[in-house]
Amino acid sequence: MNSILALKLFLVPWLIYAVTLAGRRWGPAVAGWLSAFPIVAGPILLAISLEQGAGFAAAAAQGTLLAVLAMIVFSLTYAWASGRMGVAGAMPLALGAWGTGGGWFASA
Repeated sequence: MNSILALKLFLVPWLIYAVTLAGRRWGPAVAGWLSAFPIVAGPILLAISLEQGAGFAAAAAQGTLLAVLAMIVFSLTYAWASGRMGVAGAMPLALGAWGTGGGWFASA
């Protein structure tokens, strides 16, 4: 089997399994902190770098960071709006903020 294919197939599931075991051993707070690390995006970017080269991986990493910023905008907007408008009002507002924030971050 191709080594990059093996990396793609086994690294991310193994990392998620390790976080699950850590959560069982040390509790949900530790699992929460560990799951906040880029355990999915990091290995994917590594595989992209090995397959496509450093320039392509750098552009993909930049896009990943922009997506994380847009997700933070979504999360903060939803947290703020859900207490005031409920789910029905908060979801469209948060999705709009996600799209606006993502577009703004991408153009900056």
